[in-house]
Amino acid sequence: MSYPTQKVVKEAGVWTIEGRPRETIKLISHHHPPNIPGKSLITLLVTLPPKAATPPHTHGGAAVLALMVRGASLDQMNDDEPRVRREGESFYEAPGCHHVRGENACEGEGEEASFYAVFVVDDEDFEKAGYEGLLVLDAEVEEKRKEEAGRG
Repeated sequence: MSYPTQKVVKEAGVWTIEGRPRETIKLISHHHPPNIPGKSLITLLVTLPPKAATPPHTHGGAAVLALMVRGASLDQMNDDEPRVRREGESFYEAPGCHHVRGENACEGEGEEASFYAVFVVDDEDFEKAGYEGLLVLDAEVEEKRKEEAGRG
């Protein structure tokens, strides 16, 4: 399978894939299970509107299990081949995984895709970065690196 290169741009202060909407994210739960001290379990509902795409990103050291609940999502991790996951399927991102491609892959025009993303994250990491640290866009990291290099 061959997929076109996606151009990441900043539009109205938000990093996006050029010409495509971004995902929406809703916090569902945040727990501190006593059987895994020092860790949090955080559940998010991620909705991909029609034609939506998420820029390349990581998850701040968290492990993530994603469970598709509606539609289909095309995802590519690290150097793996892209895969489409549909309702009822799941995918896993190990700590440090680079999610290089994520987009709505529904066949129907106007169809949303959604999945639950369950994060296992170190409490210490969460205290430093908060919920924003769960989705670390490559473009934000590069922008920050350039700003810091410009000050040095």
